[in-house]
Amino acid sequence: MRKSLIIAIMLPILALALVACTQKKPLEIWVGIESQAFYQEKANEYKEIYKEKTGKDFPVNISVKAVDTGTAGGVFLNDPTTAGDIITVAHDNLGRLIAGSSAIAPIQSESLINQINNDNHEVYVNAIKGKVQGEEYYFGVPYIGQALILYYNKQYISAEQVQSWEGILEAAKAANKQALSITGTDGFNNSFLLLAVDEETKTSSLQLYDDASFENNYATGADVLSFLKYGQMLFTTPNGAKRPTDSGWQVELQQGVSLSVVGGAWHFNSAKAALGANLGIAILPSFTLTEETVYDVANNSELVGKTFRSGTFADVKMFVKNKVSKYSEYLDDILAYFSSKEVQEESFVVANNLPAYKNATAEFDSLKPENATTPDGKLALELASAQLDMFQYGRPQPFGHHVNFNFYYYSKNAPEKIMDLLDNARGQENFQTDAKILEVMKKVENIWKTGKEE
Repeated sequence: MRKSLIIAIMLPILALALVACTQKKPLEIWVGIESQAFYQEKANEYKEIYKEKTGKDFPVNISVKAVDTGTAGGVFLNDPTTAGDIITVAHDNLGRLIAGSSAIAPIQSESLINQINNDNHEVYVNAIKGKVQGEEYYFGVPYIGQALILYYNKQYISAEQVQSWEGILEAAKAANKQALSITGTDGFNNSFLLLAVDEETKTSSLQLYDDASFENNYATGADVLSFLKYGQMLFTTPNGAKRPTDSGWQVELQQGVSLSVVGGAWHFNSAKAALGANLGIAILPSFTLTEETVYDVANNSELVGKTFRSGTFADVKMFVKNKVSKYSEYLDDILAYFSSKEVQEESFVVANNLPAYKNATAEFDSLKPENATTPDGKLALELASAQLDMFQYGRPQPFGHHVNFNFYYYSKNAPEKIMDLLDNARGQENFQTDAKILEVMKKVENIWKTGKEE
């Protein structure tokens, strides 16, 4: 009797185990937390499209998982077998993802490669390609863009003043406030002066791992040195810019200590919470060099009176394919759908993801200001438009081509040297001479090239 009872109990358990063993593991896609629900809906739609095209059910479930896209690449590299079949990463992760024999698979579909080339700026197409054993491949599929912009207090800064740092300084002095807070001293959040470009040509002499080379790093041109000299004025003048403090930039905006902050889309909610109805959004301001801010003015007088625009890293998030995926034959087609311009526009409307599509401003009705129906909707369009407008003054982070590019640029003390240069090392050392500016930036160049100052 007891044996029969045990068998009766075990049979359902064994049946469940058998079903579990025969069920296929879902095809898993990793996206940002804010995008999970939207892309799960798109995955379900794709399965219906697949059935219409082939007359068959898609052979496996598609599960879209929410992850921190900033750390997804590292998690993936720790154990690709436990990671998604498709994951979202910033394009500057490419170097470590393809180091050695590559942990990700290249794009194989010619139609998807054509879509990538047709829909994206050339700089982004180059950013998602990489070489493995001497051969160049398309590894990423761009679908979200991002750039730094300016959040500002409309109560104190007018729409005209916000166009230039001179105007913002004027407003700050009139209100006896600080002109600017920055969100961090790292080489990304504090890059707006280093990456500045000529207002007309959208260029500068700066070289940052150009052509994927350690040698092609150059930050000692007269224009770049002048940008930093102007930055010294901005950071050391009364009512000027300031380093991050323990209180944080959001509190400084909220309490009226500072009137603006350089930030990204990920700072939007905090800026909105701080300023409410007084929140303004604009592209990064311009600045005009004077005799006092031109480096070695006796030999570079042609720079006096020239106007430049603060610059940004204009980056893309991209989908990449897990090399060990069991569903590799389906991934390119899914990526073609997920990165299509129609889905990118829907992603902007539903999840506030800025499209990477190069003609978004002209072609997407959702980005036209006249279509905003609420104050929040208007702010969302201002945020998107400002970032898209900054793309022309930006450059992609060039760190995806070699694993050490990112490490040397961010983690070997170059950002700290630039910050000390900008605010005169908080009075500890006199950096406000042309000779000292040149000396510091030569060390920065060497760090970018070799990881060492000398």
